[in-house]
Amino acid sequence: MQKATIKDVAAKAGVSIATVSHVINHTRFVKPELVERVQEAILATGYKNKNLNRDGSLPPVRGSIISLVVPNLSETLYTHIAAVLNRQLKETEYRLIVHTSDNDPAIEKLILQSITSEKTSAAIFLVPLSENGKRYSKLIRSGIPCICLTRAFSSSKTYSITFSRENTIFSATRHLIKNNHERIALLHLSDNDFTSDYQVKGYRRALEEHHLFFQASLVFEFDACQSDEVYEHEIKTALEKYQPSACIVTNETLSYNLLKTLQVIGKEYPRDISIMGVGDNPFYEIASPSLTVIKEDTETLVQSALTLLWDLNKGITPLRMNQVIPSELVNRKSIRMLGMGPFGEKAAPPDSIQLSSQEQILLRKNNYRVAISFHYGGTAWTRLHERGIRRTLEGLGVSVVSVTDAHFDPRLQLAQLEAIRIQKPDALIAIPTDDHLTAEKFRELSKTTKLVFISNVPERLAKDSYVSCISVNESENGSNAGLLLGDYFKSKTGTKVGFIIHGTPFYGTRLRDSSAEKVVREMYPHIHIEATQSFGTIEHAYDTCKQMITLHPDIEGLYISWDQPALHAIRALEELGRTDIAIFTFDLDYAIASYMARRQMVMGLSTQRPYEQGVATAMATAKALVSDDISKYIGVQPYIVKPKQLLKAWKDILHEPIPEDLEQLVRQKILN
Repeated sequence: MQKATIKDVAAKAGVSIATVSHVINHTRFVKPELVERVQEAILATGYKNKNLNRDGSLPPVRGSIISLVVPNLSETLYTHIAAVLNRQLKETEYRLIVHTSDNDPAIEKLILQSITSEKTSAAIFLVPLSENGKRYSKLIRSGIPCICLTRAFSSSKTYSITFSRENTIFSATRHLIKNNHERIALLHLSDNDFTSDYQVKGYRRALEEHHLFFQASLVFEFDACQSDEVYEHEIKTALEKYQPSACIVTNETLSYNLLKTLQVIGKEYPRDISIMGVGDNPFYEIASPSLTVIKEDTETLVQSALTLLWDLNKGITPLRMNQVIPSELVNRKSIRMLGMGPFGEKAAPPDSIQLSSQEQILLRKNNYRVAISFHYGGTAWTRLHERGIRRTLEGLGVSVVSVTDAHFDPRLQLAQLEAIRIQKPDALIAIPTDDHLTAEKFRELSKTTKLVFISNVPERLAKDSYVSCISVNESENGSNAGLLLGDYFKSKTGTKVGFIIHGTPFYGTRLRDSSAEKVVREMYPHIHIEATQSFGTIEHAYDTCKQMITLHPDIEGLYISWDQPALHAIRALEELGRTDIAIFTFDLDYAIASYMARRQMVMGLSTQRPYEQGVATAMATAKALVSDDISKYIGVQPYIVKPKQLLKAWKDILHEPIPEDLEQLVRQKILN
């Protein structure tokens, strides 16, 4: 009778020859059910092997322990890895044992020696402390499957599942640059043999790609083993000395201490400094404001590691030794886009306008008079602007002598401006209705009165013809709307959207519209902008929308320049029976809020802070009456509103309780 071979055993058990070899020689962990099948096949075929017992049975098999070796359990990354692994293994025969090396290579060496000598572990998941593969030669020779997590040592025989730290920091830096930041600080830890070279490379690469000079002084490195007090002192010193406008924080310990330090020195984020976090810490989401992060997906990392282990146990050879888990930008509220004025000026914050006691005395003494020329009235936006302006100016002893409403009619505004000229006010606050038709009249007025513009400066008006322009940060405003739209359709590929934009080339609306479009095109490649059409008058948005949806019925989302034209577009959609289309627009008022409260069509908006903008406008006007020391462009940060946030947003923006009918609608939707 012919002697049985290992090939016969493999055929009988329905497994690969490699699996039979691993079962007999203990060179790799094999699932218990496969071991049992191999054992039965050995006995059935009568296969003989020096590593088998005399009766043909298998020697004791390696245990069902999976060992996880991490630097510490103080970082959420490692506790999260342990928690996810434990949860995933509950449905299997394996149990998890966690070992911590305390960031000490000597302790790590002892742990690995113990695991390999005891031969009880089915596999090892290791977060190594060194890139030097020679330190792990005994581990490799042990035959126990080892998969490196989050980072890897140099070896051609060990698999790894990692995050691309270089690309992560590159993405974080690039995102801040796109928000007009140039002085960006990188806060990172020195980390044994794993220096932050990769992080600095990513940071530097993003700067060079955008033609920005790399400044080593903006790279702040901290010792990983120091007290919170030392962290706070070093962070405070770095911020005060180098004055970055934004920080990338690569570690949760540093993030925590950065936020504490900002409180101590009386600074707020993102008003005074923007913060970009890195990682997957739940703290980032519940911080107030919540932190925008480049998220490193721990769940996917662990699942990929387990899938790799199961494949190895089946004798399947992976195509790659190192698998890189991509990172993801999660937009929240910790980044402020730096605004740019009509002449490229960086926006100054509203609280940069300060009146000295002497200047306040001059304001009351001289009985200054101010006129206001609005482009359009009858909206909450206008009322709140006027309330903020009046209260602030009157509190400073400055009179508001007239307020006009041009009803979006340039010719009417010209007539109103002539009447204002006759009144000879000391200053004029104005919102132009038209860039071209009103420019000459404003130029004429600038010779006799101080001009302060809201939102927009007429075309071809010289920089020295007006005092200041106060606006919502329109770059950030548009970016917010683009992000809202993109995130809404984030999980749906092949989405088609339309852009309904303002045809009149106002600087503010043009900047807002282009920022939104740029965000959608660059950050959400799976979303296709199917059509872009413009409207002239507000009412024309109805026909524009109807025409667009008729020609492009597969559009699922719309960007619309602000709430008033959005309401006309909604009327068109209702007539077409297309209330399934999601709308993203600007500015909070009762009518637009009623749709949002019902979760009908309006799914997100970025809104100005009209009362705060009115206060900033009044402060700029008052300062201009007694001083030449005033910023040319003052930007107020916009406010993001989603349906669930409507109750709080209404109070924050409109400074009054939300109407009862809207409150009831919102609460009903929350309960449902």
